[in-house]
Amino acid sequence: MSYLVTIIAFIIVFGVLVTVHEYGHMFFAKRAGIMCPEFAIGMGPKIFSFRKNETLYTIRLLPVGGYVRMAGDGLEEPPVEPGMNVKIKLNEENEITHIILDDHHKFQQIEAIEVKKCDFKDDLFIEGITAYDNERHHFKMLESLSLLKMVA
Repeated sequence: MSYLVTIIAFIIVFGVLVTVHEYGHMFFAKRAGIMCPEFAIGMGPKIFSFRKNETLYTIRLLPVGGYVRMAGDGLEEPPVEPGMNVKIKLNEENEITHIILDDHHKFQQIEAIEVKKCDFKDDLFIEGITAYDNERHHFKMLESLSLLKMVA
């Protein structure tokens, strides 16, 4: 019987530790303006879930860890579509390092672009018309691209 109590106590303590650790990831990601579509404790099939704002909170069957899925991690659907207006931040090689999905005062100095074509799976590019010269440009994306959406 004492083995069973020890195992249950270990799972509870480990679960609390994982929850606090993963919450730290989510707290600072949201503070930096990164969307977090999912916060999960455990791995495997979902046994309980609920949605609050943009985040789906889940408890999973196997108590062996947890994760926070952030925007840009394993893109299921492209976050940017033709016709959208986004802001982009470029590096020295004129490659996109950040895509800002909303208009916020912190990003006033970054280039605004109306997206005409984009590929987030194979060629990793955005093609669009920039606001400063009203001409079509082709920008390559870095694989480590960050998607930012400011939170209130």
